[in-house]
Amino acid sequence: MNFPAISRLISFVRQHILVFAAGILIVIVAVLFYSGWRDYQFRQSSLYAYEELRDALKNAQTNNIAELVDFNALSRQLAANLMRSYPFLKAGPDQERQISDMIQTALLRQLRSKQEAAKEEPDLKTRLKTPLYALPSDFLEQLSKTISLQTASEGTALLTARIRHPLLDKNFPLILRMDKTAEGWIVRSLVNGPELTRQFREAQVERMRGQRQMIVDKNAQTERRIRDLFPLQSCSADAGLISDGSTLLVVVRVLARDIGTVGVNNMNLFAEISDASGSNLLSRNLNAVQPVRPGEDFKRSWTIELDGRSELGRRLLQGLPLKCTAAWKTLGLDNGEVLHISDTPEPIEEFQ
Repeated sequence: MNFPAISRLISFVRQHILVFAAGILIVIVAVLFYSGWRDYQFRQSSLYAYEELRDALKNAQTNNIAELVDFNALSRQLAANLMRSYPFLKAGPDQERQISDMIQTALLRQLRSKQEAAKEEPDLKTRLKTPLYALPSDFLEQLSKTISLQTASEGTALLTARIRHPLLDKNFPLILRMDKTAEGWIVRSLVNGPELTRQFREAQVERMRGQRQMIVDKNAQTERRIRDLFPLQSCSADAGLISDGSTLLVVVRVLARDIGTVGVNNMNLFAEISDASGSNLLSRNLNAVQPVRPGEDFKRSWTIELDGRSELGRRLLQGLPLKCTAAWKTLGLDNGEVLHISDTPEPIEEFQ
């Protein structure tokens, strides 16, 4: 072993220990500075803001979300879009502000409520009967799971997500714009807001048509059952003045027969009275409580009192002989069942 060489090396190190220590310290400081600079740069990036937003959504951290999302700007933009697709919603001079407040309230409710997975209901009738809310119950959870950073430039980034609405059986894409501001990266715009509200409106109108068709189909089924049980055989109507010369009595007579296996206890009849040309003059719902057993006939007359001097009274008298068209509206059966023909309304608006 070369002991003199080792001794010279040790002597050299001792003479330059401060230089070595300073060099090592400089390297450590440089590494720490570079690491810190890289961390600072990352924290200023859209990727960092996206990850922060995703985590805040996942954990429902209201304060963190509020720092990353400009709810005022988003709600105002979405309110303007809703006004075009739903002009009747909160109609009035303060419409945009009221809709904007409604949107923020709905989002706040989502943040404060427990996120429960929306149940996928395969039965269409059940979906149509379930009240519709614009946001599914697990909106935030879906958003946190599907949100992703798509493109980013120096001052703008696009985030995309997909929200499934089980009651509408449809997926809705979201495209959000995140802008770099003095306070950091902030989500300020729903880029596809107009298209999104249009798609939601179309899905909702389709649902409304389905709800109406469900009533139509049920009525058709009930009408068939009524015809097979208690068909109307005839309906006639007469009108005339009594001795005072001003009181007009309209008498409606109906004949029906129970041809089924169950009795009928009470009934509601919708009757339309028309003139000889078929022009409708008078419509009435006529009720009766008259038990009818299977195989028995039902005979009933109703008297409607009117002012013979009124325009309607004169039209009825001038329209003689009168025609009667009638249909059962409701039958109460002796087994406790009620057969009812529901009114078929125009599609009912619902937006919550």
